Parts: sequence; structure tokens; C-alpha cells
Amino acid sequence: MYRSQMTREERDSRSKLKPYISRQGLLRGSLTLRQHTCGKPNCKCAKGSYKHRSLYLTRMKNGKIEQLFIPKENEEHVKKWVKNFHMVQELLEKISSLHWNRLKRKG
Repeated sequence: MYRSQMTREERDSRSKLKPYISRQGLLRGSLTLRQHTCGKPNCKCAKGSYKHRSLYLTRMKNGKIEQLFIPKENEEHVKKWVKNFHMVQELLEKISSLHWNRLKRKG
């Protein structure tokens, strides 16, 4: 479909989509923050209410849950990539709805 045949809303959605798929990382999954004690008897987590925190990325693949520990130095990148993926999903859903409605009107 040529750009001139698209509605303004579709052109806008596609324009917003382009930077995500061309220059930014995308990652499907959910982030989970876990708190735990390490088991070392002299650690502050063994003596009080303090807990160590760890970030995990989870996803379903082939009907099974996969989990991946995210090191602290990668947390910001991974959070951004997951957010980017959700933004791409929203934009694709919007474009799909526009096409759905177009077909519905013609049918």
C-alpha cells in the first residue's frame, strides 16, 4: 500500500513504529523482581528484614516458562527493550485495527 492511500492515523502509527524496529532493542517478556536471602550467616539479610533483590526476565516459549537472571549492569537496557517491545505491540495492534475496520466497511 502506498503512503498516499493510508489514513493519517495509519501514517502516524507507522512513523512511530519505524524507530523502534530499525534502531532500538526489542525484548518480549515480563520483568520480575525477586527478594531473597543469600544464606551467608554474617550477611545483613540473615539478621534483619533486608533482602537481596534480583531482576529476572520471564517468557513462554514452546509451552514452557523460561527465566533469565538479569545482572545489575544490564537492568536498564533490558527494562528499555521490554518497554520498546510493548510499544511496538501497541502500535501494530492499532495498525491492525485500522485495516480491520477498512475491510469491515468494504465488506
